[in-house]
Amino acid sequence: MSKKLKIGILGGGGILAAHAPGFMRLKDICEVVVAETNPDRHAHIRRLLGDDVEIAGDYTEILEREDVDAVDIILPHHLHAPATIAAAKAGKPVLTEKVMARNVYECDQMIEACSRAGVSLTVCHDRRYNKDWQALKKVVDSGELGEILFWKLEHNQNVVFPEKSWVRYREFIGGGAIMSCLTHQIDSLRWYGGEIESVTSMSKVEKSRMEGESIGAIIARMQSGALALLSINWYTQSHQAPDGLWYEFNHVTGTKGEAYFMSGKGTYVKIHDNQSKLFEYDMKGEGSFVKLETDSTITGHQQCIEEWVKSLRGEDAAIVTDGTDSRKTVEVAEAAYRSEATGMVVKIPIEPQPWT
Repeated sequence: MSKKLKIGILGGGGILAAHAPGFMRLKDICEVVVAETNPDRHAHIRRLLGDDVEIAGDYTEILEREDVDAVDIILPHHLHAPATIAAAKAGKPVLTEKVMARNVYECDQMIEACSRAGVSLTVCHDRRYNKDWQALKKVVDSGELGEILFWKLEHNQNVVFPEKSWVRYREFIGGGAIMSCLTHQIDSLRWYGGEIESVTSMSKVEKSRMEGESIGAIIARMQSGALALLSINWYTQSHQAPDGLWYEFNHVTGTKGEAYFMSGKGTYVKIHDNQSKLFEYDMKGEGSFVKLETDSTITGHQQCIEEWVKSLRGEDAAIVTDGTDSRKTVEVAEAAYRSEATGMVVKIPIEPQPWT
């Protein structure tokens, strides 16, 4: 493909800082135009994408343009479905930031619209494109850990948004911290360990911070028989402290070994008998873990955008987060909310219901 792609970025909010470097790395083969209605954000957009970047008003202006080949949706969560449906009607392939939508009902509408229009739908679940997270999957897929028994995945942040931020409202975010960011861990768990059979969940609302939950926990039973514990804490400052804990942590226990990823530290593995047929682990004795060397120079967002652009150009691309798959991540989060509401274990699949 000789001509440059033109990508319409719908939205200029905070997550643009994660997406912009991906497009700047590819500026020889694609250029962007950004739709942002708030002029107060325009200077920030130019700092990220260059002084000459074109900024449009409402995103419908971009969808109407014939020179725009595809769109990257980084709008608030409640707008993912209507923007995707509108983009599909305009014949534009879609990349949307996670979470895909507020519930599976909206996910289904997005999938149907893109299928009907014959355009692709990709969700930027960036952890699947992160080299450290991929290293953990490589270990699990090798079989060297034996039968997988237990997963533990954590997400810790101190999240305080301005009073008028859309994130503070259930209607806009799709619930709270579970749907917004524990979906990182839900999606990774599904990617690592297969599909989830049932969940039970509890959460805690701190009204001074947001309408939805700031803290939540999910206990899941996998179809494989393994158990999993997933938690999110948006009320801790620990991960920012010099001697604090971690931002994200994934740990898997098997009958023959275990492995973990810890943000800021990397990915580690321990084979219980210190013998490996597939990897050159330098085991240091009983109880030790060995770090896996990875290339962390490219972020997951950047790699996801690169693969997406490859697909648009008709090149071989490793897209591992299409809409049909990412829908299942939203389904688990929505099932967790139904468990909280009923006090019962909720089995998957669930019946889609419109947002209320």
